[in-house]
Amino acid sequence: MTDTQDTVTLAMPTPGGGEAMQHLRVLSIIASKTNPRKFFCPFKLTELAESIKATGVHQPILVRPLPESRIQEEIAQAKLEGREPAQYELVCGERRWRGTQMAGLEYIPAMIREMTDAQALEAQIIENLQREDVTALEEAEGYQALMKESGMNADEVAEKIKKSRGYIYARLKILKLCPEGREAMRQGELDYSCALPIARIATFDLQREALKWSLETDYRNDKRSARDVQAHVTNNYMLDLHKAPFSRKDAELCPSAGACTTCPHRTGADQDEDSKSADVCTNPPCYRNKEQAHAEQLRKQAQERGCEVLGEREAKQLIGNYYNDFTGVPGYKRLDSRHDCPIEGKTLRKAIGAKIMEQSGIKPTMITNPNNPKELIPCVTPEQAQQLLQMAGHAEAEEKLATEALQRAEREEKEAKTQAKNDYERAWRLDVLQTVVKRLQQEEQAHQADLTPMSKAGNRLAAQRLAGQLNGDDSKLLCKLLDLGKVVPKEAIKQAADDWSNPELLTGCIIALHDRGFWNRYDYETDSYKPNTNTELLAMAEACGVDVEAAKAKAQANMRAAEAARKAAVTPQTAAPKADLPQHPAARAGGDGGRGNAKKGKKPAAQASEKPKTSAAHASAQIAEALQELEGSGAAAAAQGNDGAPVAVAQAPISGAKAQGDKAAPVAAKAAHGLPPASEIEEDFPYPDDDAQQPAVAQAAAVDGGQGNTDAKTGAAVKQWTAEELVAERVQIRETATGKQQKPWIGYEGTVVAQIGPESVDVSIVRAPRCKPIRVAFHISEVEVIQ
Repeated sequence: MTDTQDTVTLAMPTPGGGEAMQHLRVLSIIASKTNPRKFFCPFKLTELAESIKATGVHQPILVRPLPESRIQEEIAQAKLEGREPAQYELVCGERRWRGTQMAGLEYIPAMIREMTDAQALEAQIIENLQREDVTALEEAEGYQALMKESGMNADEVAEKIKKSRGYIYARLKILKLCPEGREAMRQGELDYSCALPIARIATFDLQREALKWSLETDYRNDKRSARDVQAHVTNNYMLDLHKAPFSRKDAELCPSAGACTTCPHRTGADQDEDSKSADVCTNPPCYRNKEQAHAEQLRKQAQERGCEVLGEREAKQLIGNYYNDFTGVPGYKRLDSRHDCPIEGKTLRKAIGAKIMEQSGIKPTMITNPNNPKELIPCVTPEQAQQLLQMAGHAEAEEKLATEALQRAEREEKEAKTQAKNDYERAWRLDVLQTVVKRLQQEEQAHQADLTPMSKAGNRLAAQRLAGQLNGDDSKLLCKLLDLGKVVPKEAIKQAADDWSNPELLTGCIIALHDRGFWNRYDYETDSYKPNTNTELLAMAEACGVDVEAAKAKAQANMRAAEAARKAAVTPQTAAPKADLPQHPAARAGGDGGRGNAKKGKKPAAQASEKPKTSAAHASAQIAEALQELEGSGAAAAAQGNDGAPVAVAQAPISGAKAQGDKAAPVAAKAAHGLPPASEIEEDFPYPDDDAQQPAVAQAAAVDGGQGNTDAKTGAAVKQWTAEELVAERVQIRETATGKQQKPWIGYEGTVVAQIGPESVDVSIVRAPRCKPIRVAFHISEVEVIQ
């Protein structure tokens, strides 16, 4: 044994003698710290040990004399372990050295060579990395160590080991993987083909997200393939800069990020040839920040030029929640979409030209993309597009747009008729349902049924079974009709089946509710579509004594009342509610839609205003025509009201009022072509989960207590109007409206379209031009008639 005072003596090759081949003691050799190979498969190592034990080591390992930098460390470690200090450091052949130890052999053939640290590292990397079983991560770490120690670059390493330049760069890219990714590679959970796309992502946080997704199994419980990982990374973390809305050369857009052309996160700037052609951004947060800055820049520039800018909220009201290049923008033509230009292969902007656009004085409307608030869509109205195309000399294209306008008007006319018919069919069915439910509930309250336990149990279970099959909307509607309060809908209906003395009456309510729908069914005998007959609803109506024809007459009367309100709503307003939306394109054609062209008296503007379009009066005529088609069986006569008064009052009695001579109060149904539904409770009903204080449920069967019908236009001089008198009147919402759903509308103007209670009315409010009217319920004290 030696101690720290002993002189260190190690076996050294004879100077100038070159390499020496010897059988060295296994314990006289220690492993190298720079060996790039870190993982040795225990199963394969066991197989190698068995082979060495049987036949020995056939190929010598390569060692060098223990370097001076490790001598003191080795002496201390040997003393601690109680063994002789090692004299050699292993350079190549660690698997054979380990296998020999496992086989229990004392000696191993070795080639002893004098080598510097750099020479030893180079030999280790080249010898080990050319083997097939070395991992990609170990290979990359070896290349990195070689470049650091020897000062070589990637090109020189590629030349040294006879690999391509792209191969070396791809391996080195793995070193940019997050620590969790490297560990997954060492454990064999993540292979190189899946790791490389993840390593290209800019930040560790995003890499961890992609790594988590990659290590999960797919819907078949299979491991995700390299193709799946590549597609996921490309779609979610690599953004094509060619499609970027901003300039890649603009270094001032986001000063902290600089220009994309010199950004290290741009794959086109990477020296890896395999990724140059892609030219994508691997830093999504930076890309999104530039998108946002660019959008703000565009908004500012548009406002400075006097362009109208529609925000995200207004854009969703106009377009909806879904937008793509094929759906387009209702009522507008996009300047930069080929789908909106009548000239094939061109956009309107290219067809018109910047010079004509500037000369016309027309400023495009900038509409926010509802799917991407950072994008603005420049648009013009169809009339403006016609004018611009004519100014640019594209007569055929201008004529094509005129034809499209005519077709659009015809289509809207047809849709208006269809909508009017559908509204009528749904209105009277819902009216019948309301009356049936009310009659059945009254029967339950008036007579306590004396059923046997078996009968009651059977009826109760049947009602609960049917209640469980209702969808969410139907169960909410029935809860509201039964006035069950703020409860969980289905559970409340099931509880009602327990509480009612005659549960079969509740079963009748559910059956009538389920059969209230309207749709056109195909009739094989006549080879045509016919309305659904609603046999179950009509059977329940007959059993409850509900006058179906009266309900139909009332539906027509309500539609006429709503149409009268519609006509009143389109009259010029002196105090229109504040809105960010532009005027309807049809309204712009003859006005200032051309931004000053009307003053010049140019002929194209006049021609644009002459193009056929669906005006409010035209829509009214369409609805009236649809109503004429619906009249029959005496219902039309009942729907005429009092001597042609503006608001039609249904003469047909309901809920047994016929025998008493009572008249049914008019309740406005849904008007066609844009008016909101008045009797479709399922669309606007404040369900139990709403916190707002709403007026009572729409009483479509309310009776006026023997009083005759009153013309809606009378009583203007009275300080407080009745709910019936307010129908079809133009009103303004007063500051006394304090409900959660009513308060936001203070100061707005609207039209009363229905009476929904003794002192409650429904007001149709147009939030902004081109927006669908919104129906809100108010107490009569919360509205003021505009004289």
